[in-house]
Amino acid sequence: MTLAYHCLHEGERPKECVHCGRCLAACPLFSATNLEELAPRAKFQLARALESGAGGLSAGQVTELASRCLSCGRCEKACPEGLCAPDLIARLRSASPGWQALVWKNWIGRAGLLWPAGGMLAKLVPQALEKALTRVLPAPLDERAGLALHALRAMRAKSPVRPWLRVRRFDPCGKGTKAVLFAGCTAEHARPEWTRTAERLLRGAEYDLAPAPDFGCCGCTLGHAGCKAEQRAAQERNLAAWRAAGRPLLATFCATCRCGLRSYASVDLGWEPFEAEAWMKAVQPLSSLIGETEFSVIEEAAPARVHYHRPCHGAGGGQDEDLLRRMAGQRIGRASRDVCCGLGGVLQVAAPELGARVAADAWNFFAALPGEQVLTGCSGCVLQLASTRPEGVDVGHWLDAVARN
Repeated sequence: MTLAYHCLHEGERPKECVHCGRCLAACPLFSATNLEELAPRAKFQLARALESGAGGLSAGQVTELASRCLSCGRCEKACPEGLCAPDLIARLRSASPGWQALVWKNWIGRAGLLWPAGGMLAKLVPQALEKALTRVLPAPLDERAGLALHALRAMRAKSPVRPWLRVRRFDPCGKGTKAVLFAGCTAEHARPEWTRTAERLLRGAEYDLAPAPDFGCCGCTLGHAGCKAEQRAAQERNLAAWRAAGRPLLATFCATCRCGLRSYASVDLGWEPFEAEAWMKAVQPLSSLIGETEFSVIEEAAPARVHYHRPCHGAGGGQDEDLLRRMAGQRIGRASRDVCCGLGGVLQVAAPELGARVAADAWNFFAALPGEQVLTGCSGCVLQLASTRPEGVDVGHWLDAVARN
């Protein structure tokens, strides 16, 4: 299999880019920049040039050029050949690891130490110093420094969303079902209140909620960054923890984590007979597990309008949006479908200014006014939108809107 080809099953013919251009309309990065070199088909052309030796490009140069990717996967859905640029980029990064992958590997692997420390340091930087710093740095470092500080502050800050939903009646739909919660990196290291609210909802629905096993990162963004060994280690750790817990229902409230966890079934992790199928059935979004639990609105705390950002990864069957619509009723404003937040994982290290341009498109879509909110069901989307939000607009996970008592 060559780098220019999509992942193939035995007996399939190699698939190559046919230059139809359908990926252009699907790619948020191209839509935000109008730069053809950032489009998915350009990435496949670069990979082909590397394989053929045309243009005198080295593997490192191709990786640098091709790695400007959000890893959202929209191109695969649009491509008639089923080509997936994120898969290609992951293989390029794995074959030629750069400093960006090293930084991301440590950022995820040492999150317990680096995330709180980075957030605290960013919070201590006064605005005057930030402005002075961005003035003296050359482009694009000036913009990148400002974006990095905003991102770190959003990670450390307490959610600005004041709870405005209260459980009125729990649906005991989980009675007798053993479950565990996969909280994910952001909840563990930056937003622990999400975990507490999620646990309350599951217990209220009468699930037999066991203590969280020894889970680690889902591995999704590590794979996109080309850190294949680290991704594999995360997958094996989480599978072992699930087995040790007795293979219970596995609830998650982060769409990216759900996407990453479900991808395990397509990897040879030494599955026992029918175990991969059991894993797929076990991984479920929290929003689908609380049945017909009823909520009431705390009027004095509720926003006039709340918009919904569909997660860039793993939106699944839209369970989060369905739940939010049921909870919020007429307060629901605009709901995105193919709008990307611009996070892009390791792209935040390589070229955060590109992600910021994509985020600007998302904010143009929402057209949110001061006092309104944007809620979502993905940890990464929360942090990216929170760090790029317009003044006076609050951003959070839908769990932030639910009172914990």
